[in-house]
Amino acid sequence: MTNYHLTMEQRFHLEAAFREIDACNDIKKLRGLIKQILIAQENEKAFARETVAQIREEIETTTVKSFGFNWGQN
Repeated sequence: MTNYHLTMEQRFHLEAAFREIDACNDIKKLRGLIKQILIAQENEKAFARETVAQIREEIETTTVKSFGFNWGQN
């Protein structure tokens, strides 16, 4: 898995989560933690996808207004 230059705060949160997982002997609690992690990961991906789409739309709108280009439209 690629590690994208995490901030100190992100590394701190990861270390805290790793310690909690390592200390967990309750399988039910561990399952809950893993589900929370998966939900957070999917939310992050959805946020990134929507943000990129919004930025692309803004760039295309600005380009059309500034230069008269009309990409992707017939």
